[in-house]
This record gives sequence, structure tokens and C-alpha cells, in this order.
Amino acid sequence: MNRQVKKGQKLIAILLTCFISLSACSGEEQSTSTDSSETSLQSTDMEQAETAGSNPAEETISKQTATSREEQIEALKALIPDGLTKLPETAEEFYNLPPGRFSGVSYGKQDEEIEKVLQQFPNIENPDHEIIELYYLALLGLFAEDYPEPQEIINQIKLASFGSPEMDDPRFQFKEQYNVMIVLDASGSMGNMAGGKTRMEAAKEAIRSFAASLPAGARVGLRVYGHEGTGSEADKALSCSKSDVMYPLQAYDRQKLDSALAQFKPAGWTPIALALEQAQKDLQSYKGERNTNIIYLVSDGIETCGGDPVKVAKQLADSDVTPIVNVVGFGADGEAQRQLKQVAEAAGGRYVLIQDQQELKKEFEQASKIARKWIEWKRGATYDALSEKLSQGVEISVYGSTWQRMSVRESYNFLSAFYELERRKILDKSTITKLKEIEKTQSKLIKQRGDEMKTFLENLNAKTYKEAIDAINQQYSENVKRK
Repeated sequence: MNRQVKKGQKLIAILLTCFISLSACSGEEQSTSTDSSETSLQSTDMEQAETAGSNPAEETISKQTATSREEQIEALKALIPDGLTKLPETAEEFYNLPPGRFSGVSYGKQDEEIEKVLQQFPNIENPDHEIIELYYLALLGLFAEDYPEPQEIINQIKLASFGSPEMDDPRFQFKEQYNVMIVLDASGSMGNMAGGKTRMEAAKEAIRSFAASLPAGARVGLRVYGHEGTGSEADKALSCSKSDVMYPLQAYDRQKLDSALAQFKPAGWTPIALALEQAQKDLQSYKGERNTNIIYLVSDGIETCGGDPVKVAKQLADSDVTPIVNVVGFGADGEAQRQLKQVAEAAGGRYVLIQDQQELKKEFEQASKIARKWIEWKRGATYDALSEKLSQGVEISVYGSTWQRMSVRESYNFLSAFYELERRKILDKSTITKLKEIEKTQSKLIKQRGDEMKTFLENLNAKTYKEAIDAINQQYSENVKRK
């Protein structure tokens, strides 16, 4: 009995052992099968990703690089002044180009301000030719010189013939009466310094000198604007609504003029359009048929009262007053120069930029010279045409040397900027090399155009009035065709 029990227990133990072994084997097979399936799925996912050509990390980097380059190009374009879209080629394009932010002064005298701007230049890798030109245009917006316009000398050549029977422009023909109306900016900025005096002090002294130089019989008047209120927003409406005649059109009277000049000082805003509208009314009694009328607009800034001085200037030119309108920018910045030039062009007159009292005095001397010719004409006398041509010859020589001097300064400023951009590693050396190539070409072209313009003016000065007008018309019609 005991033997049988023992045999039974052994049999049970053997069966249990086999069962446990079989269970273990089954578990291992199941685990192996699961692991194999997961590995297969992961492998399939990787293959699909590779087949699609997408690597998430690389794709993100690529997008960031593209966006960064686009943003750099936009940042570079933002450094280029509005309207500057191409490199100038013709003489007209050079002298019509708005002066750069740092024009007129050598690099070393304004290097700190320049270098603050240069730090904003983005370093675009592997720039193509289009991007290189964008860099150059941005630099041109900083260093382009204010090349002299030939229109001033052309007008002076016309003025040299003032009163000639050949004159076909009625504005330049002598009439019974000679009138000069000065329209003076008295806004707050005229209190800025010009040399050792404020612009207003310099203007008042130049006006005194001019009025005193007029021959007996000539008339002079003075209208001001911007003299009321202050530059604050609260006073804008008052300031923009006022333009007053301080010295009505009349013969020179020292005491009265001194009293008139003492009545105002730099104060408020700049209503140029309003002042020109009222200047037309000042001359309304002096029709162009019997009066030689000249208006001098002297301003150091743009219209700030919402008016349209260009539109008003055109209306003034088309009126029966038929004035010669000369616009004087007194220390005007680039934006102001652009608007004041447009005013002069719309009125069929001339624009000149002056910086101090001496230059303003010289400008008024032009009107005094015409007045002296006028009084000689009234007396039946003639003037020395040869002397006039010799004088213009000197002016043309100065014009040519001024152009060349500006071209040298512009080139120097560009090369100084290239050195700084490379030294500070703002731009790659290869980019700067390409910019230097453009500068070399442009510098040569600028000097060539200056020489061409000087030759044109010299030939013009040697002609009679009618021949000169024909030459001027031909020159500008050819320029239009070239464009």
C-alpha cells in the first residue's frame, strides 16, 4: 500500500514538472512573437519616412534658414530710401538723386552716426547680383552727394539776356514796373543756428541788404508765415491759419522795413501753401503785362499744415501775375529739398539750397542785378553782354569743380564704409569686393557725366539766347528719349 502511494506521488510530480515546462516554453514563444512584431512595425515606419524623404529635424532647420534669409532681404530693403530703385546713370539722374543722409560731410566727421546705421546691415550669405545692388542702394541712401543742377546756370544764362528783344518768355521781359515779394518762413525751426547766427537772424540781415540795394522805383514786399503760436499740437490750428504781410509792396524805406522785421520771430508751424496763395493776392494788382514780378520763397522745411504747396505753385505760375518764382531752401534736409524743388518746378522757377547768410545774400543779389538792368532799360541804356558771358564762364567753371569735388567725397565715404563693414565683420569680404567693383564703375561714370555737363554749359554760354533755348530743348528731349 505504501509502495503504491509513493508511485502515485512520483507520477503526479512528473506531470506537474512537464506542465510547468510546457507553460514556460509557450510564454517565451509569445514574448518573442510580440517583440518581433513591434520591431517589424518600427522598421516599416522608418522605411516609409525615408521613402517620403522627410527628416523632421532637417526640415525645421531648412524652413528657419529660408525665413531668416527672406527677413534679412526685407531688412536690407528697409534701409533704402523711398524712390531709390536703380543706380543713376545719366547726369540728370545724378543731380536729381535725393542727397544721402550723410551727404556733404566727410566720413570722419560723422563716423559715429554712420557706424550706428552700418550695424543695421544684415549679412546675407552668398548674395546674388540683385542683393549686391540692394546693398549699394542702401549705401547710396547714406552717401549720395547733392550734385549741382545745371538749371541754375541755365536760368542765369537766360537772366543774362533779361530785357533782350529775343526773349520769348514774358516773365523775363522788362516791364514798366519791377516788384519783388519775399515770402519768409518764420516757423520754429528758423531759430536753429546757421553759422554764428540763427537762420532767422541771417535771413533778416540778408533782406535788409537786398532791399537797400534796389534802385529807386523798384518795389519790395515781405510776407511771413509760421510766426504765430508755437510748435505744439495745441497751437497748430492758430499757426497754420496765419500768414501776414509785414511790409506791403512799396519802395525801400529803411525805418519801416526795420520796424517790420522786428515784429516777428521763429515760432510755429509751416503753412507754405497758404502763404503762396496769399502772395498771389499781394501781387494781384500788378498784372504781368505791365510788371516784372519776382517771388522769393525762403523756407527751411516742408509744409506741415496739410496744404499742397506744389498745387498752389502751379496755380500761381498760371495766373496773370506771371511771376518768376525762386525757391530758397535754407539748410533744408533731404525731404524738405524734395518738396521745395517740386514747388519751384511747378511754378516754372528755380530752386537753390543755401546754408548761411552769405549764400542767401548772394541769391538776393540776382534779383538786385536784374533790377539794375531794369532801371538801365528804363533809361534807354544797354548793358555789357560780353561781361555777362565772362561772369557766366566763371560760374560754369565753379560748377564743374564743385561736381568733381563732390564725386571725390562720395567715393571717399563709400570706401570708408567698406573698410568699416569689413573691419567689424558686418559683411563678408566677398560681398564687399563686389560692392567695391560697383563703386569703381559709378565713380568713373559720375566724373564723366560732370565733364559732359560742364562742356554743355560752356557751349550754351557761347550761344545767342535763341540758340541757347534750342540747345536746351534738344538736350532735354534727348534725355527723355534715353530714359
